[in-house]
Amino acid sequence: MGYNVIDLIDKAIKVSIRKKEIYKSIGKENCDIPSIQIMSKVISKEIDKTIKYYETLKVEIGDVEFEEIDLYIYDKMSFLIDEFNKRVYVTKINNVKEYLKFSLELEKDVQSLLIDVQGRFVKSTSDLHTKTYEILTFMINNKAQNIATLEKTLK
Repeated sequence: MGYNVIDLIDKAIKVSIRKKEIYKSIGKENCDIPSIQIMSKVISKEIDKTIKYYETLKVEIGDVEFEEIDLYIYDKMSFLIDEFNKRVYVTKINNVKEYLKFSLELEKDVQSLLIDVQGRFVKSTSDLHTKTYEILTFMINNKAQNIATLEKTLK
């Protein structure tokens, strides 16, 4: 049995869990700033919603037959995602605006990662019409909504 989009969704869940750890550590480091503690809780809840979205997506598509992802390509995708999760993002945050900017950049990084993964999946134009490509597009669009919300909040 080869790899498919479900494996990529599982990896995306791991990225979300890693992001939640980052936000919790920022909240702990800045434990004397109540507004940052509150933002950490709010953003952690949003990450929980994203994880739930991915879990629901897995259930909805559970019975669908997906295209196998070539082992070589999946290995590259997996490496990219694992390297992303190893990055250290924790930084000193002094106020809510900095926190939101940090969150925005992190979301953009995750969206870029998903776009990169989707791009590696495409070997020919026929790949643009696959279920895997469609699911990855949904995931990228979900990130775009998160980014738009953060950008709107920052204004």
